[in-house]
Amino acid sequence: MARHAVHMQADISKAWQSTERWHKIPVVLKIAASEMNKDGYRFGVTENEVWCTEEVPVKYICDSVYTK
Repeated sequence: MARHAVHMQADISKAWQSTERWHKIPVVLKIAASEMNKDGYRFGVTENEVWCTEEVPVKYICDSVYTK
């Protein structure tokens, strides 16, 4: 399945639900979305509260990586 945007969740439990549907070894990354917004990156939100953006540059990926 090809994606056209980066899909994000504000709630960690919803992020896990989403990633577990698509990946055998899920990983959830913490993104500094507020900093991205301050720097001019645009976000959209779907009806089911999935946040989307065109890209997430590496500098906005926080040190926190969540694994199960």
